[in-house]
Amino acid sequence: MLHSIAASELVGTHYYSPLKNDFLTCIDQAAKLGFDGIELHVRSPYAQDYKQLKDRADRKGIKITTIGTGMACHYDGHYLTNPDAVARRKAIQVLKDFVVAAKDCGHAGVMFGLMKGPLPEINQREMYKNILYEALLPVVDVCEKEDCDITLEAVNRFQAAYLWSTAETLDFVERFQSKHVTIHLDSFHMNIEDKSFRDSILSCGQRLGHFHFSDSDRCYPGHGHIDFQEIMQALYDVGYLGNGVGAYEYDSIPDSMTSARLGLENIKQCEATIKKGEK
Repeated sequence: MLHSIAASELVGTHYYSPLKNDFLTCIDQAAKLGFDGIELHVRSPYAQDYKQLKDRADRKGIKITTIGTGMACHYDGHYLTNPDAVARRKAIQVLKDFVVAAKDCGHAGVMFGLMKGPLPEINQREMYKNILYEALLPVVDVCEKEDCDITLEAVNRFQAAYLWSTAETLDFVERFQSKHVTIHLDSFHMNIEDKSFRDSILSCGQRLGHFHFSDSDRCYPGHGHIDFQEIMQALYDVGYLGNGVGAYEYDSIPDSMTSARLGLENIKQCEATIKKGEK
C-alpha cells in the first residue's frame, strides 16, 4: 500500500491535514518522514503550478496521490447541485479543472465529498442524488479522457447532507459505468455511520479507490479507540494493500510532524503484523 500524507497551505491548526505549510515544503516533509506520497488539499484548481509540484515530488521520490476538493465548496461555495444553473455549471467546470490538475500531477485521484452540496428538504434525498448524478456525468467524461479517477467519499451526517454510509455511497457509485469512479472510505466517518469496518470494506471490493486513516477523535491512528488492525486485515483481504493508497488525514495534534510520524508508525505496525502472518 502507498502511504500518503494529507497537506494543505490554507488552513488553521485543526483542519484535517497533518502537514500545513506551502506545498513544496510539505513535499519535503513527507519525504523526510518516510511517506510514499502526498495528498494535496487545495482551494482552487487554478492556484498551483502542479507540474512544478510533481517535479519536486519526483525528485523527492514520492507521488502526488490525490487532490482534495472540499475547500472549493467550503470557501468558494462551489457545489454540483446548486439550484442556480449558472453557479452549477461553474461548479462542474471547477471540478473538471481539478481533474486536469490531477493529470498534471501524474494522474492523481480527485476526491469528491462536500462539493455534492446541501439537501434543502430531507424528503428530496433521492431527487438530489439524481441531480448530482447528472452533474457528475460530464466530469466523469473528463476523467475518462485524462485517465484519472474521481473517488466519492462517504461523509458522516454531521458534515454532509447525504451519501453518509458505505452502503449508500457505494450504491450511488455503482450507477456510473466507469472504472474511473470509485468509492472513498474514511475510518472516522465509518466509525459514525457503519456497523462494521470489515463488512463495509469487503462490500466495496475492487470499487474501493481511496482510504483515509483517522482515529475516532479525528487524531492520528492509535490516539482513539478504532481497531486499525481489523481495518488493515479487511483491506488486505480485498487486495487493497497490494496497490491501494492509504492516506493520513486528521488533526495535527500534538503538532504536524509528530502526528504524521505517529500515524504512519501505527499503521505500518498493523501492516507488518499482516505480513508476518503470511509467512
